[in-house]
Amino acid sequence: MLWREKSKRDPNDPYAWTRAHRTLSGHELLHLPSIADIMRDDHKFIVIQKAAQTGATEMAINLALWAADTGYADRGNVFFVMPTQNQMDDFAQARVDRAIEESGYLRRRLQPEPPRRKGADRLRLKRFPKGAIYMRGADSQRQLASVAADIVILDEFDQMNEGVLELARKRIASSRCGRLFILSTPRYPEAGINELFRQSDQRRYLLPCPSCALEQVLSWEENVDLERALVVCHSCEAPMDVLAQGRWEATAPGNERVHGYHLSRLYSPWANIREMIEASEATTPFAVQEFQNSDLGEPFVPPGGSTSIDEIDRCRAEYDLDEYAGEPCFMGVDVGLKLHVIVREVIDRPDIGGGRYGEAPSGRLWFAAEVDSFEELHGLLERFNVEYCLIDALPDQHSARQFSLHYRRRVWLAQYGRQQPGHERKKGSHREPDRYVINRTEALDALYQRFNDGSAILPRKARRLGGRVKAGIGEYYREVLVPKRTLERDHEGNLAARWVDAGKDDHYAHAELYCMLAAEIKGSNGRSGCIELVGTSAATRAGI
Repeated sequence: MLWREKSKRDPNDPYAWTRAHRTLSGHELLHLPSIADIMRDDHKFIVIQKAAQTGATEMAINLALWAADTGYADRGNVFFVMPTQNQMDDFAQARVDRAIEESGYLRRRLQPEPPRRKGADRLRLKRFPKGAIYMRGADSQRQLASVAADIVILDEFDQMNEGVLELARKRIASSRCGRLFILSTPRYPEAGINELFRQSDQRRYLLPCPSCALEQVLSWEENVDLERALVVCHSCEAPMDVLAQGRWEATAPGNERVHGYHLSRLYSPWANIREMIEASEATTPFAVQEFQNSDLGEPFVPPGGSTSIDEIDRCRAEYDLDEYAGEPCFMGVDVGLKLHVIVREVIDRPDIGGGRYGEAPSGRLWFAAEVDSFEELHGLLERFNVEYCLIDALPDQHSARQFSLHYRRRVWLAQYGRQQPGHERKKGSHREPDRYVINRTEALDALYQRFNDGSAILPRKARRLGGRVKAGIGEYYREVLVPKRTLERDHEGNLAARWVDAGKDDHYAHAELYCMLAAEIKGSNGRSGCIELVGTSAATRAGI
């Protein structure tokens, strides 16, 4: 009764509304102070980087029901999005329908279904007297563009395709008080929800110790007693009460444009600490990744699954680009709106091209820049005495094909898509260009091995390569840092390694890859057939 009265007095309090009108299996919802504070934050852009089973998704459901029931921002239109429509339909039936069915208040408020209404339509629209919840999958851009909303909720954002956030912003453009609410378990550093969290004020929950009153952010290293399987105070080691009232503190208070929250499972009253300890002791890359993502709510990349600014810096040598003196070179070209070009000198080693490119040294880099047209590539081939060039066959198939045919046997087309181990070189004819069919994962493994062991030689001023220098580094560094190696299960449930870009530009990384493989053409003298990879990363040899 107390919560109902509070909700009546302040209909703008979504948490009071939730406590007044929601039940779970016939029981009152558990009071979670950390969740209550997030729900009451009326900021226009909120992101939550979360572990699994923290109550964040249930909070999103409650926020949607509150907004539709109370007519938030005069329309009460909520756009609730999950990665696919199939996921959303299952979620609507299992979670949202159940929330409505368990509340007599919500059952009375839900509008009757029109006659002959299809089952899918019933799942995808929940209409109330003052508003509605539209439940959509991010896999259909047409559906994402069909609703004018006051609140947009993107759940499991890291599984969504590029461009969803931009579409979400447009959906609230007509609202007098539009809000974005984005939550997800993270996957990769500086991508997806983690990138949004890094742009936010980065709030962490300070929980007081019930014994010594010390406020602290719970962490696995400092607050988990492995022997007792308890969350404890890192000072006095007394058991912590995760239901106690704490407070959110912004660790990057200057980034007020986005309110960001981090929720580890350590704050969840449903957490099984003993099971988490067992998960933390796993040694396989996939299990470690799953523990970091799902239990701690932290992004993770297995060792060797990316590079860093420090590792790229260690590739620098004592020379400048203007010292080029006509040495024979290889070229790699990634094709996009512009052409990203990498040129490296030839290393005179007999093992280059013998299937050992993972071990072969990288020649000095002499050129890393964008050019506007294929015409400019002609001049670069001659200027840098290029012996072999590998150029992206897509998306400009016609221009790349014509360029390759013009320089037969000297310029090859590159295409990803080979699933078998190794790569395949296909000699063309007078009408068809030579092609290099690449196993993308294995090639990127080999490329990043070079950056990580310091053998991808760069000039002393490499930090300025590619131009557009920000925070001391240019576009070349930024794009080489983008790809991340992760382990995911395929449609058959088997573990598979993948390199992902999380929707960011990585043109220079692929240009470097093509340049690396152009060296193989010289060693093979253009022979066709499969090439076994030797000297690649241990993870590739192990099949992960």
